[in-house]
Amino acid sequence: MIDTPNLNLPYLLAAQSQKHVTHNEALRALDSLVQLSVLDRDLAAPPSAPAEGDRYIVAAGASGAWAGKTAKIAAYQDAAWLFYTPKEGWVAWVADENALVVFDGVGWALAASGGGGGGASDHGLLVGLSDDDHPQYHTDARGDARYTRLAPATLGGECDGRHNQPADGR
Repeated sequence: MIDTPNLNLPYLLAAQSQKHVTHNEALRALDSLVQLSVLDRDLAAPPSAPAEGDRYIVAAGASGAWAGKTAKIAAYQDAAWLFYTPKEGWVAWVADENALVVFDGVGWALAASGGGGGGASDHGLLVGLSDDDHPQYHTDARGDARYTRLAPATLGGECDGRHNQPADGR
């Protein structure tokens, strides 16, 4: 085996000369694919002035340097385009859409979570959980008028301030 099974990173071989070339190739691939974030997924031709490290998901009907690379990840590195073939289940953040996409083995589609959110879940958007069904999910993250912040005194009794324990010794 000369490549890793998931990212196809090259292994260093025992009698190989110029091991640094193989090692740098693996680092280049990791830099492109780990924590994958692309600028766009709607371009069928490469941008005219890409910046070093820019990444894109190649759109259908690709032309120019991207011809025949539909759905691949195009990474601009060392003044050239490198292409990576995604595997089913790979996830990418698409910056211009502010959305998370997943590769289903054929193409890229919006992830079920929809992306975004900044860490606060709006449970009213989940299937089967309307806003009124579960009051424990009412939060101030979306300005829910029904949300009431608990006062510290209601969280385990009064505190004497010395040991962060209730004053009654519990």
